[in-house]
Amino acid sequence: MVTKLKNIKANKHLKYIAFLLAIISLTSLLTIFAYLNENTASSFEAAFQKDYLKSNDLKYELNHITNNVERILTRYRSEEYIKGGGTLPKDLDRYYSYSWKLENLYRDFKRNYYKNSSKPYNTVPEKKLIDLFEKEYTEELALYKEEYIQKELNTYDQLQRELKSVKGLSYYISTQLSDAEEFSYTNVSNGNKAFFKSYPVYLLFDKDGTVASPKLKPIHHNLKSYPQDIMYVGLNDTFLKPRVQNWNHDCKLIVKGFSFGSIFMVLFFLSLIYLFLAVGKRDEDGKIHLRALDKLYIDIHILIVIMVVSLLIMIAFESIDLGYYIFIPTSILISALSIYLLLSIAKHIKNKTIFTHNLYYKIPQKIYSYIKKLFSCAPIVLRMIPTPNKATDLKSIIKGIEHIKKGELDYHITTLTTGIYGSLGDDINDIAKGLKSAVDNELKSERLKTELLSNVSHDIRTPLTSIITYVDLLKKEGLDSKKGPQYLEVLDQKSLRLKTLTDDLFEASKASSGDMPVHLEKVEINSLLTQGLVELDEKIVSSGLDFKFQLPKEKIFVRADGKLLWRVLENLLFNIFKYALSNSRVYIDIVDSKNHASIILKNISAQELNIHETELMERFTRGDESRSSEGSGLGLSIAKSLVILQKGDFHIEIDGDLFKATITLPKYE
Repeated sequence: MVTKLKNIKANKHLKYIAFLLAIISLTSLLTIFAYLNENTASSFEAAFQKDYLKSNDLKYELNHITNNVERILTRYRSEEYIKGGGTLPKDLDRYYSYSWKLENLYRDFKRNYYKNSSKPYNTVPEKKLIDLFEKEYTEELALYKEEYIQKELNTYDQLQRELKSVKGLSYYISTQLSDAEEFSYTNVSNGNKAFFKSYPVYLLFDKDGTVASPKLKPIHHNLKSYPQDIMYVGLNDTFLKPRVQNWNHDCKLIVKGFSFGSIFMVLFFLSLIYLFLAVGKRDEDGKIHLRALDKLYIDIHILIVIMVVSLLIMIAFESIDLGYYIFIPTSILISALSIYLLLSIAKHIKNKTIFTHNLYYKIPQKIYSYIKKLFSCAPIVLRMIPTPNKATDLKSIIKGIEHIKKGELDYHITTLTTGIYGSLGDDINDIAKGLKSAVDNELKSERLKTELLSNVSHDIRTPLTSIITYVDLLKKEGLDSKKGPQYLEVLDQKSLRLKTLTDDLFEASKASSGDMPVHLEKVEINSLLTQGLVELDEKIVSSGLDFKFQLPKEKIFVRADGKLLWRVLENLLFNIFKYALSNSRVYIDIVDSKNHASIILKNISAQELNIHETELMERFTRGDESRSSEGSGLGLSIAKSLVILQKGDFHIEIDGDLFKATITLPKYE
């Protein structure tokens, strides 16, 4: 089941289909939205609200009407009132706020007045300053007032035209200006409250409060603070009938559009969810493969997505002007880009770089890194401030570098101080020691290579010489000679010897290069060792050696390759059979530690071990310098390489004639 799901997610054709389906669904959604925007005058509320009288559209339209009526009542009133300066500010602190030019002129006048009169600021009454200002700037005042009054008259005229353009609207407004004067304004002959209540839709305000049609939603107005004001607004069937018809028509169209839109929305989100799950091909290191566009910073991605979505919405609103032959291809391109960018963000989420691959993360990190580096350098700069002793140390260091550069690796720099120059001198001395050690190792390596070639030549030439010699004897004496079978026996032995040498050399090369296949698994080392020793029982008996075992009672499991591990043990056991002292004891122990297990083999060498452990581990190196034994000198080298391939450790120890080999492997968890 899991494999099937992985195959579905990895199917390239399904990804392409899902991507195309997402683009088609999103483009269809936008096209439906643009079509509804072009062919309906009502808001999308019509899909859920069947009654126009309960709609927000009517509420907002009535709000606009009442606000216009209210502005005439509370601000403009009449043309004569405006011309008489009735709309000019009366408060002293806002006296000239209707003109910023006049306000700046008065502010400059006030500042200069206090400056020239040397009086403390704001000690003269504001009314006195205004009188002085108006005497000095009479013409400017008249000009700016005239400009302002003309703007107010234009606004008043526009409000009247707007109210007259609304068919089916009736209104009556009235307010008490003084005990003897009353202002009223209406477009009907009957301003009675009961008359307006007969309208299908009405809003009434007077000293008794606000009364509205039962179906109407709450309407906002500012007349609550003016109980002397009266405002009656009514809307008859002439206003309502065409709007109700449009509302019902738009309701059907929007419901139909929403039905199709819901289908496309579900398809879009299903496609997007599948793409989110399937996107992101991982490389060998387990990292998500990112394309060029994916490497843009995440915050730039998000900014582009917001811009693209905003552009889509703007295009949808302006679809009437663009035309569908431009709108649909543009929507397809922008939809494809926005979906790709969203999938790119999904890749970063899977790649766990959603927070780190951002400018808001990178920029502070760079700043922090720079500041940290700056502060880390400051102590060094302070410590390097020169003194006589430090100057002497610096000269010694420069002189020492010249000697070491010439190859005098034994040269030692001596400093007077223990500060930064003392540490620098010690470090250069350590570098010289390291270089000397590297040179010595290189010389040793060259020597070992020479010995290796010599040993290989000797070990291969010996059986090869015997083969050539006995072949010549057979040629001279003939195959029917009495010694023919004896010659053939020697040829067979030497050929097998040569084959063993070449096989061991080939195996050593594979093991050290890492080309040998390794299958790490759960291996029980007690059983592996016991079974292997059973197979070598005849060899053990014939060797005359006394094997002593110290094995734990509990099973110990290690993580290893069973075949390779036995190959290591077999090499070590054959070494014991060849080189151990006759009738001596051989100890095989298994030691259990916390995270590792060790196999330890110890024996007494028949010949004196006058060689270092590291040299004995080299290829073609044997304990008998005469090289009279049948070994290839590759056993220990192969064993070490095979153990390293299994993530383990192999080392040997020599103490007099005691030979000890230890194999350490990690436990299986």
